[in-house]
Amino acid sequence: MFYSKRKDIVIVPAHPAISDDDEEEDDDVEDPDFVPPTHNLDIPGPSDMDPSAKRRCMQPAVLQVDDDDDDDDDKQPALQAKRPTKPRKSAARPTTWHKADLENPELPEYQHSPPDYIKTPFQYFTRYFGPEIVTHITYQTNLYATQKDINTTFTTNENEIMTFLSILMYMGISELPSVEDYWAMETRIPQVANLMSSKRFRLLKRVVHFNDNTELPGSIDRFFKIRPLFIFLNSAFRREPQTPKQSVDEVMVAYKGKTAGNLRQYIKTKPDKWGFKLFSRASADGFIHDMVLYQGKTTLEAHGVLLTPEQQAMGATSQIVSVLASTMSSPSTTAIFADNFFTSLEQVRYLRDQNCRYTGTARDNRIGKPPLKSIKEMEKKAVPRGTCDYIMSDDGILAVRWKDNRTVSLLSTDMGVEPMSSVIRYCSETKTKEPVSCPAVIRTYNANMGGIDKSDMLVHLYRTPMKSKRWYMRMFAYAIDVSLTNAWIMYRRDCKALGVNGVPLKSSEFRCSGLPATSGQSSLAPEEAHLHWLRA
Repeated sequence: MFYSKRKDIVIVPAHPAISDDDEEEDDDVEDPDFVPPTHNLDIPGPSDMDPSAKRRCMQPAVLQVDDDDDDDDDKQPALQAKRPTKPRKSAARPTTWHKADLENPELPEYQHSPPDYIKTPFQYFTRYFGPEIVTHITYQTNLYATQKDINTTFTTNENEIMTFLSILMYMGISELPSVEDYWAMETRIPQVANLMSSKRFRLLKRVVHFNDNTELPGSIDRFFKIRPLFIFLNSAFRREPQTPKQSVDEVMVAYKGKTAGNLRQYIKTKPDKWGFKLFSRASADGFIHDMVLYQGKTTLEAHGVLLTPEQQAMGATSQIVSVLASTMSSPSTTAIFADNFFTSLEQVRYLRDQNCRYTGTARDNRIGKPPLKSIKEMEKKAVPRGTCDYIMSDDGILAVRWKDNRTVSLLSTDMGVEPMSSVIRYCSETKTKEPVSCPAVIRTYNANMGGIDKSDMLVHLYRTPMKSKRWYMRMFAYAIDVSLTNAWIMYRRDCKALGVNGVPLKSSEFRCSGLPATSGQSSLAPEEAHLHWLRA
């Protein structure tokens, strides 16, 4: 036994960031909603691991921590010790490759149906953040107040919740260091202070609620507190016409608190490196059509998706793309674009079988070993920038390898290499800009991959401020912001379809204005803007 092979054992520690002592509060009133969270074990999800890495470790059992406090509003559902067995992946069928280019007819250009007239910003906003959401928030807030104190006299209604939302929207444009500054004599903002008292606003912010706490025990949904809002929004976003070019990417909702446990993720390439991670599908102009909230291995189960055997055989990130693609209104006339975090040969083949086109950059170990020039060979200095190698599988999947500053690999069922074009690149040797040969599939990918990034940019312009010890309030703020962003994009589409003269409202004007200045009607004064949001 002395010379027997040693077993590698890894002990996964509890998440260290469980204290909220240094979390910045909104005001001096103690938050009755806050209870320190339980010590959940931080187990990384499948997308956090290198897909090629082999785990040779014994996983410790996950312990459930009992908590006697039934009113713990920030408590995360304990991870289950017993996990469902993962279906065994079927052996991938052999792929035959041959030298050929992909030839597909181009997808039809998106033609936006012109409306009868340009609506008010309030009407665009309520297409997504509609009356059913306001009614739901009102009911859940009153229910929560009663659950906390059965003798409470607190009550609210739909009009007050809309006023509360209007104040939050305006705070996103005119942000001050403290919430109290909006009511302070020296810095008073009438658009806020005239609508609601400071005391009432702080009380609403402390008790506003989105789901019934009595249904939380036993739930695997770690976003249980905020899930209903995103169900409403996803349903509304999916109803809108979808452009033929869709992109899938990650979204980070900024969060620097410590009460969310390992729901808080880290992505170094994002502007907001710490926060909640979402997987989203968007049009090229930034309209978000669908969202999946990431919570580790139970992400899709909590999302309410039942995977098919074909989907179960794919990797975790490929499953995300297949789920987001399943909600498209017309897959046969749609092409999806994604980066190498999502792309695999099995996933591209699955989407092709669903009559959906796909183009994505890919990691070298996910493209099925096509007989292309190796990356090592392409990176040699003797190989000029712009060199391209391509090959196609027997079932119509094109694999491309192209050298730019670095060598990139792609898989596509949408666009081929021809016609070749050129892009301008700076040459460090000659100190000049020079044309570099570029395949059509690369150009198409670059033109259609930025939908999620554009939505992020628009959301970051005017973010709803939401400092709170309740971690899911940051998700509530994002729900408002993405609804406003989508509403503004739809407003721009309508203006373009009707050929509205002049410049449409900027996103800031849209956020606080009652009527579009270009619709032939006079704009409201700033003091009247939010009142009009309620009257419209």
